[in-house]
Amino acid sequence: MIKENDFVMINFVGRIASTGQIFDLTDKKVAEKENIKGDYNFSPVLVIPGGNYVLKVISDSVIGKNQGDKYELTVQPKDGFGEFDKRLIKTYGMAVFRSNNINPAVGDMVLLDDKMATVLAINSGRVLVSYNHPLAGKELKYEIEIVSIIENEKDKYSAIFEHYVGKKPENIEIDNENVKIHTKEDVKPYIKDSISMDIEKYIDKKIKTEIIKD
Repeated sequence: MIKENDFVMINFVGRIASTGQIFDLTDKKVAEKENIKGDYNFSPVLVIPGGNYVLKVISDSVIGKNQGDKYELTVQPKDGFGEFDKRLIKTYGMAVFRSNNINPAVGDMVLLDDKMATVLAINSGRVLVSYNHPLAGKELKYEIEIVSIIENEKDKYSAIFEHYVGKKPENIEIDNENVKIHTKEDVKPYIKDSISMDIEKYIDKKIKTEIIKD
């Protein structure tokens, strides 16, 4: 039975409750069946109950479950991507977009004032955008499968690394209170710091982590 701070790998399909539209998923078979295209990571994702790797409501939901369990979860806006805030709707002249070499269309995600916004409408040279998350205000439904529970310490290091980098490490060496993670990827310093902090937090606070590019 899964408890707080366990390392759990899950598959999920996330849908907008009102329409059934899929907005995120990890199951390649479902993507092929429903003709879903896009830049998706078709592999199980790491969940640590009590952690912040996925929405908290999803992390909490795996507690008490077992490997192989499948279930559905309804997520209200306050537990998902927040309520829709009308104060985050802004109007810009088309000249603002042209000066940034942007040709906006309804539904596009655009970068304005160093923040991402969604184009809601275009009319008479004016562009209406929203700085809300695209899923703000929406009730969501998740179909979740508990794929596995990671017990091996080295596999836990690998799972944390893959969560941040997107690829498994080449090799992991453990020597007393030191762990060396070898990779062929360029890992930015702030990502290395996040990996190290999570290893200390979720595995062993005495562990010192070194990430080495081979």
